[in-house]
Amino acid sequence: METAACWIDRLPEELLAAVISLTSPPDACRVAAVSRAFLAAADSDAVWCRFLPRDLPRFVDSHERSLMALLSCKARFMRLSDDPALLLGTVTV
Repeated sequence: METAACWIDRLPEELLAAVISLTSPPDACRVAAVSRAFLAAADSDAVWCRFLPRDLPRFVDSHERSLMALLSCKARFMRLSDDPALLLGTVTV
């Protein structure tokens, strides 16, 4: 008898990524430990681009913006998390 985990692993990566992108960054990191299929989906740009602030170009200087363009969405998120930007008196991650 197949387990539910085996059946879920057969879902398309795009579908897993869409579901994971509706969670939070810590949850995305947690589900990456479930299986290889979840790891691939959780590490995809489709997930991490959803976690990035929509107004990123407005508050990041041009040098940082050009550097960020070279990074994956996950790397951009981690970079912003390590060094939050101060915007209008609030901390934005």
